[in-house]
Amino acid sequence: MQDTGKRLKFTTKPTAKELWKFSMIYANKGLRGGVNLILVGGAAFLLLTRWGLLDVAQRLLLFAVIFLFVVWQPAILYPKALRQAKELEKQPPLVLEFAEDGVTVDQGGQGGQILWEEIGKIEIVGGMVIVYGDRTHASLIPRAVMGEDEEAFRQLVREKLPKARRKGV
Repeated sequence: MQDTGKRLKFTTKPTAKELWKFSMIYANKGLRGGVNLILVGGAAFLLLTRWGLLDVAQRLLLFAVIFLFVVWQPAILYPKALRQAKELEKQPPLVLEFAEDGVTVDQGGQGGQILWEEIGKIEIVGGMVIVYGDRTHASLIPRAVMGEDEEAFRQLVREKLPKARRKGV
């Protein structure tokens, strides 16, 4: 396909906070997120409506369920994100260039082009754009990096990807 449109180039190096947000989104996505929500919501509902009927062990168990998903999970994911961010500091920034013919990815001279048909999914969530190459690899672009090119980016993605492979765009 011939490249006739504007090329949108974004340079990014995710911070620990952005990596943590991505980890939280990923950890609470799909069926896992639904189960987490049901468990936390159910535990909170039972604590609020049945407090007087529950014995101490039941209350502690329900508090533990809430604690695991609301406090423990985010607290465990942050140090991991911090380690990843420190590792990324040693590497050159990631450059993603979106054009009519696909996405060019470059990091310190390494990379290549991904055709639109090969992109797994692009979604905008939590103040960032997540570009999935496949189910295990993703690139993060903070929306703040996009600036005035964000609307052109959204339009290009809407044009190139079917609705099933884009979310929030």
